[in-house]
Amino acid sequence: MSAKSSSRLNNFFVRIGLLIGVSTLFLTASFIGIVAFLAGEVTNVSARLPWYIVAGALSFVASIVLLEAQDSNGRTIIVTAIVVTSVFFVVVLLGIEGFLFAQAKPELVFNSQLILYFLAASLVGVGVGYWGLKHWREFTAQGGQNRL
Repeated sequence: MSAKSSSRLNNFFVRIGLLIGVSTLFLTASFIGIVAFLAGEVTNVSARLPWYIVAGALSFVASIVLLEAQDSNGRTIIVTAIVVTSVFFVVVLLGIEGFLFAQAKPELVFNSQLILYFLAASLVGVGVGYWGLKHWREFTAQGGQNRL
């Protein structure tokens, strides 16, 4: 293996490792955010809501630009952008609220094994999400043979 291909492989593993790590951390925080909402521990969310909306809007524009660069059709672009934006908005909202809850009440988050279940579920979710991103075209193909 040449030095150039070895460097490229190392860069791939660093990028994918960072993506998996950050995604898993944020998805785990989102699960904690669900617990915070269910426990009634989320306060003053209306003050942060405009920032969550801006984050969603940024993901909407980014989705459209990235899909346009791949020469997708218009219907696929807008539907995918709406779905991605919705999921992103919910994960950001729950994730930040989860981080805030974990900071305010760490004894409730880290002293139980629940965090390990959330971590495991997040890793599975990130794996499914990565697979979905790599294979989404198979499920949006116009021909009926590629549909579920």
